[in-house]
Amino acid sequence: MQSAAPASLADYVNELPALVGSTTPRVATTGASATVGANLYNLRALGANRTLVLLDGHRVAPSTLTGNIDVGLLPQALVERVDVVTGGASAAWGSDAVAGVVNYVLNKNFTGVMGNIQSGISDEGDARTFKAELSFGAKFAGGRGHVLVSGEYHDDGAADYVTSRNWFQSYKVVNNPAFVAGNGQPRMLLQPGVGLGVATDGGLITSTTTTGGVTSSTGGLVNTQFTSAGSPVPFRPGFKSGVLSFGGDGQDVSQIIRLGSPVKGGTVFARASYDLTDNITAYAEFGYANVKSKIFARVYERDGNIAIKADNAYLDPATKAAMTAGNLASFTLGKIFLDWGPSVGRNDREQFRYVGGVEGKFGNGWSWDIYGQHGETKFLNGDYSNNPITANFNNAVDAVVNPANNQIVCRSTLTNPTNGCVPYNVFGTNKSTPASLAYIYGQSYQNITIKQDVVSGSLRGEPFSTWAGPVSIALGGEWRRESYAAATTALDQTNAFFLGNFRPSKGHYDVKEGFFETVVPLLKDKPFFREVDFNGAVRYTSYSLSGDVTSWKVGLTWDVDSQLRLRGTRSRDIRAPNLAELFQAGNNLNQTINDPVLNRSYSVQQFASGNPNLAPEKADTTSAGIVYRPKWLPGFGISVDYFDIKIDKAIYSNTAQAVINLCQGGDALQCSFITRNPANQITLVKLLPLNIGGEATRGVDIEASYRRNLSDIASNWGGSLDLRLVGTYVAHRTVTIGGVTTEYAGQNANFDQNSQAVPSWRWLASAGYDSDHFTATLTERFISAGKLNNAWVEGVDINNNHVSAVFYTDLTLGFKMPNFGKGAQVYFAVQNLFDRSPPVAPIYGATGFLSTGTNGYLYDVIGRQFRAGVRFKF
Repeated sequence: MQSAAPASLADYVNELPALVGSTTPRVATTGASATVGANLYNLRALGANRTLVLLDGHRVAPSTLTGNIDVGLLPQALVERVDVVTGGASAAWGSDAVAGVVNYVLNKNFTGVMGNIQSGISDEGDARTFKAELSFGAKFAGGRGHVLVSGEYHDDGAADYVTSRNWFQSYKVVNNPAFVAGNGQPRMLLQPGVGLGVATDGGLITSTTTTGGVTSSTGGLVNTQFTSAGSPVPFRPGFKSGVLSFGGDGQDVSQIIRLGSPVKGGTVFARASYDLTDNITAYAEFGYANVKSKIFARVYERDGNIAIKADNAYLDPATKAAMTAGNLASFTLGKIFLDWGPSVGRNDREQFRYVGGVEGKFGNGWSWDIYGQHGETKFLNGDYSNNPITANFNNAVDAVVNPANNQIVCRSTLTNPTNGCVPYNVFGTNKSTPASLAYIYGQSYQNITIKQDVVSGSLRGEPFSTWAGPVSIALGGEWRRESYAAATTALDQTNAFFLGNFRPSKGHYDVKEGFFETVVPLLKDKPFFREVDFNGAVRYTSYSLSGDVTSWKVGLTWDVDSQLRLRGTRSRDIRAPNLAELFQAGNNLNQTINDPVLNRSYSVQQFASGNPNLAPEKADTTSAGIVYRPKWLPGFGISVDYFDIKIDKAIYSNTAQAVINLCQGGDALQCSFITRNPANQITLVKLLPLNIGGEATRGVDIEASYRRNLSDIASNWGGSLDLRLVGTYVAHRTVTIGGVTTEYAGQNANFDQNSQAVPSWRWLASAGYDSDHFTATLTERFISAGKLNNAWVEGVDINNNHVSAVFYTDLTLGFKMPNFGKGAQVYFAVQNLFDRSPPVAPIYGATGFLSTGTNGYLYDVIGRQFRAGVRFKF
């Protein structure tokens, strides 16, 4: 880890090819997500909630209601290694380890002082990073006691808007206007220069209604836009595709997307241990973390649904005259409120962790451990600026002249003079006043407290031996309670806001577990059977709400000789529903959808809530591999492992668009979640988690390494050479919902923001040199080419379905100062040395108008970055 000098520990771990689609602060987002600014590991692209994250083998309190662990809240400075266990591990490690385990292992025996100071910046002058770490450890009471204190502070600045990068060309997936069935043209186009066709920053008239009630979306004032001064001018629509357009005057609302969120905070970790006897040690730990991040949510935008009446006081004379001549009573206006800027919210997390335990040993190799733990996460989500209260906005826009005094007022004020409404001029830009915005804006937020209590004990030893060696066992039990309470504002509970609309909720569940593990030697020192071991584990888990479930694992390792090992495992793994899936009272968000019934796009309310009747997910995992360490090439080793994971009863919350599509396909259950008004327009889509899905992945992991002291090659050469290659091939990654299976392996773009992007190949190769005074590491990261959508045929469905492969090169140089204290090192690192741009891979579908044109979960959107720092020990 030190040789790579990453900006954060999470950045280093996420380079491993087995992790795909992890959430990081450098993922550009426009939504009001509780995960913005967090680092959430995602093994096998199965979702962060199927990756179990531990600290020294112990659970920590969740950072979100979805059960995810933001590793930015864990102590960083004392981590001596990160154990990544891929594949099913629920029987050995616990629930949620369907995709695997990431375990931070701390150096609990450290003595002395060590520190690290690092700063970085991108080639564009943004995305600044800074961190400082300091740790102290010492023995006391004649060596019977040990105390450890460590702290870390980091301040990672925001990345600039997407328009600051020259690779941003407003690529979107749009309908092909030249397509007619049978004419040889593709249905869709991957097109640059795409913007909105239903709104502009000054305002765009999208439909008109006569005094007789006839509505039209063509002719007359339709496609009239307003300049920044509020004057009407023609709007060139170009070619329309839902809410999008190209070849005209359409503005791209995604231009205000930030490429990364700022995150600032720190952690404190303290540990004390004392040997009560020669064989019994008591210990206590305290952890504290406080991390604050900003949410750069989408800019306020209305897709042609602002109602403007003919007597609006701010209408220019020419438009008023045209309305009178056309006998028009009103028109609808679309507007992008770029002059307001994006809504900026907060994700502030504060976490406390207390652990107390006793561990000991007895007899011949037996050990035991009992501990209790309390963890608590306090989480503020929301508090958005520039967040309109919808009713107030509508009142402020509906401005008229008061006949009593010829003053411009809100129409609502004429009948309710004390309602506080301040009129707002919606035509043009920068027409707001502080008073009008103070009336329009409100605060939407939720305060969440998540608690976790654990009591656990284990016993390990070797009770007896077989003809092939000692049998080892481990057994134990655990009780755990997880609970939460979420409080919010009164306005949130009435769906008052553009963003947020949270609901108060609370809930808890208890878990009781018992486990048994064993390793049984079967053969030893026989021809072709140097060593054969059976390993097995079983865990019984009882959930207070979700019922009882058993997970298990059986495996075999066969050392043919000292060079060749064969291994295989089969396991049943589980993931229980998390707090959000069970209890969340729900929140309303505006979501743009494509309505296949009305054949048009518009914004609807989606309401997401929990379901206390969920059952645990169940997964079956098979793995088989080979390890080869040849005698003829000392220092070299290679392993190849096959994996196959199948998840049944997967808990799945559909997107609003998916619910609509499944209903259109005849799914009656999904149709029950949709509400339409008398005009047959969708007004509400309920999103409810259900055990309706199936997920699967299959592929191969490859790892090779070679380490050699150069003096073995030539006696006068110094230092050592370290070569490493890690790769993952994904043959299949499928999701099944409603009987429909979708293949995502080899697809490098996302459909909306909840689908999978799983490249077929990811490689990580490094070459390192280490000597007494100098280190150098060259790293190459590779992501294979893929498709925008596996279901599309290039030339038939789309003009270009190809996503290019990309190589990223990183370089780190270190200069050692062995005589400074116990050693120090000055280091320099360049990430993305050749400043490779991300390939074109836009999000498409209902939220496609908010796409940056690439996939920030896979690709580097920041560009070349520089870091420098110093490490020291005393």
